[in-house]
Amino acid sequence: MAAGIIGAILALGGAAALQAGGYLPALGGVEETGEVMASAEQLNALSGEVAALRDRVQGAPAAPAENGAAAEQLTALSQRIEALESSVSTTGADAAAGAQQAGDTAAAAQQTAAAAQETANAAQEAATTAQQTAGEARQTAAAAQQTAEQANAKVDEAVAQFESRIAGMEASNRRADVALAAANLKSAIDQGGPFMRQLETYAEATGAGAATEDLRAFAADGVPSKQALAAEWPAVEDAIAESLRPALPDAPVQEQLLSGLRSLVQVRPTGETAATSEGPDAALARLDAAIESGDLAGWQSEWQALPQAAKDVSQDFANRVAARRTADRVVAEALSSALAPAPAGAAGSGSPADQPTGQANQG
Repeated sequence: MAAGIIGAILALGGAAALQAGGYLPALGGVEETGEVMASAEQLNALSGEVAALRDRVQGAPAAPAENGAAAEQLTALSQRIEALESSVSTTGADAAAGAQQAGDTAAAAQQTAAAAQETANAAQEAATTAQQTAGEARQTAAAAQQTAEQANAKVDEAVAQFESRIAGMEASNRRADVALAAANLKSAIDQGGPFMRQLETYAEATGAGAATEDLRAFAADGVPSKQALAAEWPAVEDAIAESLRPALPDAPVQEQLLSGLRSLVQVRPTGETAATSEGPDAALARLDAAIESGDLAGWQSEWQALPQAAKDVSQDFANRVAARRTADRVVAEALSSALAPAPAGAAGSGSPADQPTGQANQG
């Protein structure tokens, strides 16, 4: 009987040790979700069974002397059972503590995972919001760029119009200055006196040119007015008439006397007769009519047809007539250019003196 008890104790103790060491599965097929706590309870039950066996061994009657070896074995086995109990108790406590720690760690990990998930969700929402904000910002920037381009275009157009208006005003002012200078120059020339100051003012307004150079030769002394020329004409006319009818040195005294009388009493054709007649008297009649009417161009044309002797005695007067005509032409062209309407797009064009309008009325 002692041998049976010993065998049972050994079997139970070995099973408990193997189960505590994890070499045997828990009784009843405990599921993994609660296997640690179930094994601890079974170990306690097994420990109770071992204790009950130990009590039975201790309460068994003494064995005969030949069974001494068995008694020693029981003693040793009892010590081993106590060691196993202690190991089982320690292992159960450690397993419970490990299970508790594992549960705590799992709970903390679950909380961490939940927090991480919330953080990830918040980050995703923030990223989505940022993406939407960036899209709106791009649209706003594009609209602002378009608005700025439109504003720049309007500014450029306004500046161009403003510059065009300023250029037009400057051109009008220049033309007004030229017109005023030309009028002052004409007034000075008509008075018959020097006009150098008025000519320099006109040259400054127009930028000088061939027109001002033509007048510069007469500016210091001036050019005669038409009234002055008309007043000088009778003496010149007499000199021309005298040159056209020279006395014949070999003629009889009567002929020379009649020639002198003809120079004192001149009978000349007039009107249409003077225009179509030939001879010295008709030429003088046409010259006289041109001076009286102020037709200096007609006078010059008729003077060119005179004999050389008549030209020689009237050359100074012819030069004064030419000077007057030149002055009239230059002033007329300047005034006509200055007062003419500005052509379209001519805001930046040259000065009026550089744009002659052709020969004006010389009378």
